Amino acid sequence: AVRKMEGKMPYPVYTGADDRGEIERISAYDITPIEFGQKYIKRGMPVVVTNAMDAWPAFKEGERKWSIDWFTKNYGEVRPGTGIDTSGIKEYMSMSDYLGKFDEYAQLPKNKPMPYLRTWYFSDDIPELVDDFTPPPLFHSSDAFLRLPEDLQPPFRWLFFGPAGTQSKMHVDIWETDAWLGMLEGEKTFTLYHPAHRKFLEVGDNEWPDLLNPPNPAKFPDQSKAVPAQTQLKAGEIIYIPRKWPHHAVAQSPSISLTLNFAPTVVKTAVMQFIVPYAKNRGRCQMLLGRNLRAADNLMQLCIHGGSIKYGDFTQAMGDKKATNPMGSAADNEEE
Repeated sequence: AVRKMEGKMPYPVYTGADDRGEIERISAYDITPIEFGQKYIKRGMPVVVTNAMDAWPAFKEGERKWSIDWFTKNYGEVRPGTGIDTSGIKEYMSMSDYLGKFDEYAQLPKNKPMPYLRTWYFSDDIPELVDDFTPPPLFHSSDAFLRLPEDLQPPFRWLFFGPAGTQSKMHVDIWETDAWLGMLEGEKTFTLYHPAHRKFLEVGDNEWPDLLNPPNPAKFPDQSKAVPAQTQLKAGEIIYIPRKWPHHAVAQSPSISLTLNFAPTVVKTAVMQFIVPYAKNRGRCQMLLGRNLRAADNLMQLCIHGGSIKYGDFTQAMGDKKATNPMGSAADNEEE
């Protein structure tokens, strides 16, 4: 069966499954961090949390800041360092130019990729935005990342801006961490799958179904066996996405969302295999450069994702200054 999520949506989601589950919704006023940890984080169960953003300057009723109009007015001249992504091709433009094209993008055929300001390390470009929200204690009361020195904490904090139709394709989050995503404007359809159903979805090396198109049984013959959990996330709501859950999101209207990844105590041991080399490499890089790495720096991405850090990476970060790669071989430090 070709299964679409119920309701009229500009961008329907095709799961291929006959059954689906609706993700539970709770109010942040009705649960403590300890209770939340026991019921959801420890068990690795997704949930939508309302009222967790009520006091944020970014979203506070009557004093709300973070909207498309507000960013256009206050930060229209900012050019996000991560660029606007269209199927892997980056374009660099100001916020006002990008946000001003949302109506134009909405006219694109539905099979055309949509320009998307995704995984924007916004604190690199507009550091004061971090004062406009408070990460909810429900998620971060046992966050192992917060036990690291501030200059070594992973920069897993992003903003997403996009017109209707922009999607985050099916994936599992970095380092198999937990995550939360808060909607500041617009709505997104979220589709999550239990980790036990990953085997029905993933083919080869990180290949996943495209949920905006009908299923392809020739390529994904077992997709119909994977039962989705879905929800329509609205402005003011936060979705908790547990570790290892494959998930997909598509914006049903122009949207702004904020995402943070974290490492609760229950996953600390598993995440340590990533934290230790990351922290060592980042510490060495910062010592050599004499400054903290920016989240979007190439060196930071190498520290996060692994790989060889070469002499050229340092000279690029330091301008005309000479550098020696403390993690490379003598060959790495030779100029080409």
